[in-house]
Amino acid sequence: MRQVAPTRANVLITGESGTGKELFADAIHYNSPQRNRPFVVANCSAFAESLLESELFGHERGAFTGAVKQKPGRFEAADGGTIFLDEIGELSRDMQVKLLRVLEEKEFERVGGTRPIKVDVRVIAATNRDLARMVEAGAFRSDLYFRLKVVHIHLPPLRERREDIPLLVDHFIQHFCRENGKEPMSIAPEAMKLLTQYDWPGNVRELRNVIESTVVLTNRKRINAENLPPEIGRSAAPPAILIPKQTPLAEVERIVILDTLAEMDGNRSRTAEVLGIGRRTLIRKLKEYGVNAPEDEGDEEHEPAERPSAPVGRDSGVQ
Repeated sequence: MRQVAPTRANVLITGESGTGKELFADAIHYNSPQRNRPFVVANCSAFAESLLESELFGHERGAFTGAVKQKPGRFEAADGGTIFLDEIGELSRDMQVKLLRVLEEKEFERVGGTRPIKVDVRVIAATNRDLARMVEAGAFRSDLYFRLKVVHIHLPPLRERREDIPLLVDHFIQHFCRENGKEPMSIAPEAMKLLTQYDWPGNVRELRNVIESTVVLTNRKRINAENLPPEIGRSAAPPAILIPKQTPLAEVERIVILDTLAEMDGNRSRTAEVLGIGRRTLIRKLKEYGVNAPEDEGDEEHEPAERPSAPVGRDSGVQ
């Protein structure tokens, strides 16, 4: 993006839905010499074909029923700046021909018009479809394809760049705290781990929505694992613990406790809660193992009640 932004080259951005293609196009424009000129967005799948031509190129008065006055199109509005054509793979063959002319001749005519209109516009296009395969199938013009992809930038899905998730999470938390007038929030390590392990089929868009909802619904200054939507936790089940046969029971207990403590990033309260034992019992066990885990932030808030060593009641035989 930094390399292509200062140039006038057309850019084709590809990637799954929700990977941030429009944000990337926006960043290219606002890091270019044309940053003070218009940045105009046009979604090629948002309009019927009969309306899309008018949206892009404008129309003259009386060009069709309802055209009561002249209307400039989005290419005119973007003159001197950048136009972002989203969902470019949805263009019909007729619209592909008209767009190709704009890219080659830097001119077009309004619907119902006869006078060529010159524009100087940089085109950034985006799609979640495989345009190269569409070209092979005859569904997309090869000459238009190569005009659009002077520079090709592919945005990987979020599951393939998990190292970006903590940066995005911190950014969205700060953004939505400000937007909703809430005090700054932090996020617990175990919550961040769940977010990092989740596959994010909706990519950055889904992550943004999850963080917005979590910030709005959390009444504390710290987001914990239980504040996240249930599907986030379910998707990140911890791996099984492999214990050899004939391992003494006391050693099995030690392995399970220490492995769970590591999964909870050393948080004793969460470890005790997951294992279904009291926190004091866990601390006593850790001392036996020679482990001196540090105090947890807000430990007392999560401390479960100690479970009785044996059931008490009518079924237990205790009167």
